[in-house]
Amino acid sequence: MRGSFRKACWVHLQGRDARSEVERIAQLGFEEVLPNVVAVGGPLYPSRVRPQHQQAKGKDLVGEFVREAKRRGLKVHAWIVSLCYPNPEFEREHRDWYVVNRLGVSCVDEPPYVPYYKWLCPSRPEVRENLAELFLEVADRYEVEGLHFDYIRLPDALLPKVLRRKYPGVPLDDVVKPEFDYCYCKACREKFIEEEGVDSVEIPYVGDLYEKWIAWRARQVTETVKYVASRVKRAYPGLEVSAAVFPLSVALRYVFQDWPSWDLDLYHPMLYHEFYEKSVDWIGEEARASASKGLPVSVGVLADFMKSYGEMERAVRYALESGARGVTVFVYPLPRPELEEWVAKALALT
Repeated sequence: MRGSFRKACWVHLQGRDARSEVERIAQLGFEEVLPNVVAVGGPLYPSRVRPQHQQAKGKDLVGEFVREAKRRGLKVHAWIVSLCYPNPEFEREHRDWYVVNRLGVSCVDEPPYVPYYKWLCPSRPEVRENLAELFLEVADRYEVEGLHFDYIRLPDALLPKVLRRKYPGVPLDDVVKPEFDYCYCKACREKFIEEEGVDSVEIPYVGDLYEKWIAWRARQVTETVKYVASRVKRAYPGLEVSAAVFPLSVALRYVFQDWPSWDLDLYHPMLYHEFYEKSVDWIGEEARASASKGLPVSVGVLADFMKSYGEMERAVRYALESGARGVTVFVYPLPRPELEEWVAKALALT
């Protein structure tokens, strides 16, 4: 396994000194980086496809980091926030592209949970086309080994258990409420009526028809992923296409991700155990479940949840022993000083 086990981290780009940042990442033992080239709010470079993130207006926060990473021998996979896009300019121009809840309320007007939860609808061809053009723009612009989907889903119909306590009106049990249930936009309702003969707003939250409605929405996400990936592969056959995904056990019902059907090169399941009121051992359980299905996964670990070096070591060992392709740490810069030592020691074991 040594030498083939992938050691990666997601990286937040904030305009810091790229050379010193890349040097530190390499010293920690990472061999691959996933820099956030398109963040929540927009691209971190001047884009012809989407209005730029407001905090990066006129700047390219990506290019120097990618150049330094390549100079240091790190593989670069561009991290692209895909469907969550809170951007006032884009919202004004394309309001009808955004998701609508079961009560008929657009996320532009009343975003669920947090103010930035403004999501593009994956059933719309124009959204798929826009996302494909965004991916191709990044590949055209930067020397990368891969492109990486994130926020490629619908808003959470169900939140991880710990997060349910944070937001007013969210049930603690696995109960879907209409104000958190998307997408019931005109396009989605009309398509579902055409296919199934029933308006989705009339479907009760139980029974076979509701299961069809869950699967239908997941299929819209899947078709978006496959369309974008196919465009990328035609233009750049050698690029790896990957995605950050929810744990296999909850992905479909929580966020409408049927990711085993996406046929991508690699998946990074975000096994952020404390969100699910689980111990570090749960990371091993989920990793084994994914790997046992033959899915190519790199186990996503949230460093800030680690309470000791022993927990960090166990998380990396679980990834190593599960048959996963690697481990991906969220997020650099690491939020606590001791985490750098823990991460470096754990990665050295592989």
